[in-house]
Amino acid sequence: MPKTNVDDFIDELNAGVFKQKLGVILSDVAFGVIAHGEKNRKGKVTIEMNFQKVGENDQVIITHKLAHSTPTKRGKKSEEDTTETPMFVGKGGVLSVLPPKENESGQFGLTSDKIQPIKG
Repeated sequence: MPKTNVDDFIDELNAGVFKQKLGVILSDVAFGVIAHGEKNRKGKVTIEMNFQKVGENDQVIITHKLAHSTPTKRGKKSEEDTTETPMFVGKGGVLSVLPPKENESGQFGLTSDKIQPIKG
């Protein structure tokens, strides 16, 4: 059964901006822990995703929240960033921003260079 390609999924969230934000936050938290992590002070990065069906079709809105807490010299700084991305749900639950393609047997499945259409 085909599954969602996680690399493609992360790339598609918020048109690629989510991935860029995640990279910056990971580096900032890691640096904050190295620079100000004395006395066992820790940093934290949290990714939260909620899925909601859109109408009567095979689409979902994914609300993705990226939050972090970074140690600073005198305490910590934290921030939350929440955005949404609509995605189609193909055969087997495969997620993509592109609509599924119909194959010869009338079944729908997401197709790409990596996933071959189902032959019926």
